[in-house]
Amino acid sequence: MFILRIKNWDKFQHYKPMNAKYKKQMTWLKLYGGDILNDLEWFELSDTHKAIYIELLCLASQHEGNLPDMKKICFRLRRSVDQVETAFKALEHWLEDGVYTAYIPEYSREEKKRGTSIRFEEFWKSLLPKRRNNRVGCLDKWEIHNLDEKADDIIRWVKKMNITKEWKDGFNPSPEVIINQRRWEDGVININRFKGNML
Repeated sequence: MFILRIKNWDKFQHYKPMNAKYKKQMTWLKLYGGDILNDLEWFELSDTHKAIYIELLCLASQHEGNLPDMKKICFRLRRSVDQVETAFKALEHWLEDGVYTAYIPEYSREEKKRGTSIRFEEFWKSLLPKRRNNRVGCLDKWEIHNLDEKADDIIRWVKKMNITKEWKDGFNPSPEVIINQRRWEDGVININRFKGNML
């Protein structure tokens, strides 16, 4: 059972194993330097807490953004409970409570029989044909994130975005990006450019 998660992990981390040898472990993660250096909350952190945050990112990279229980965190980071608890308070800006994405280890995912999702099929059909790629990977992500519950919002957003000038001109994200970055939560862009009836 995980107790905390790195905030916005799914939006910013898009690791894809390129070699079968590395399938079971994320070997790199993204760190957006400009965002960090322009963040007042980061500037106010102590050097120790900045270091602990980077260590937590490394630990979370092994669990798809989730952090294990306190005992394991302390052991893996070689820090005391007091140090970690104090760091959590200082780092609350970069952490979130609970787990909204259940962690499924890579080996379990390979063994897991892929289900079928009627809602995923609706999502897939709502995409512009030229952007339908990596169907299997997208279905995997859809099931992992249990997006059937959000399907109405996602499909409605895609249909609205399909009629924007940007998407018609080809400036639309791949379905995998839509799922990974939870684009539907950002709302519809350039609503004034819509033509026809709102869906």
